[in-house]
Amino acid sequence: MQIFVIWEEENAVFCQDKTDITMVARLFIGIPIVSETIELNVKSWRKDLLLHLNLINWVKPENWHITLFFLGNQQFSVVPLLQHFINESFNAVNASNTNMIGLGVFSNKNNPKVLWIGLENIQYLMLAYYHLAELLKQNRIVSDNKLLKPHLTLARIKRIEDSTSFESFLTQNQQFPFGLVAINKVVLYESISTICGPVYKPLFVKELEI
Repeated sequence: MQIFVIWEEENAVFCQDKTDITMVARLFIGIPIVSETIELNVKSWRKDLLLHLNLINWVKPENWHITLFFLGNQQFSVVPLLQHFINESFNAVNASNTNMIGLGVFSNKNNPKVLWIGLENIQYLMLAYYHLAELLKQNRIVSDNKLLKPHLTLARIKRIEDSTSFESFLTQNQQFPFGLVAINKVVLYESISTICGPVYKPLFVKELEI
């Protein structure tokens, strides 16, 4: 069970994790993304009056990441093994930069559920990715090797009230260059649901060599 202390200060609500390590954790492996350019764009979009007509839940910048593997609920005892697998798979991978470019949606424009930004190129990670995928599959941590569709989730779309303005927004930003971001670490996260939204707690960080 997760225990959170919630309090208010100057009209702001704060959540603090007061939980000891539990036996079962909801885990995923990802690459954290930091970008002032994307943050500035999101702040601008959130103030857009037409875009604001739609019900869109924006992801907090501190939660931005590229998901490599969603592992679901796992026994906490598997964490040391996952650390070993991540270290082994990404030991020879160097840190690099890649361009974030263009907005898109899942599942489609007629029924958008997720708003995302694409990545120009992470081919240099794929050998390590497939090696890790095989280790996870052999140890029955994942059931199959799903095709990686690297993207940064910006928001989850609950309802579209003004489809015309939303489609125009997508068209205008379909090829928008958001600039370079650093790909410099691979993180094993625990996903914790709270009344204040999801918290992604790093359990292990693999720093990529510069």
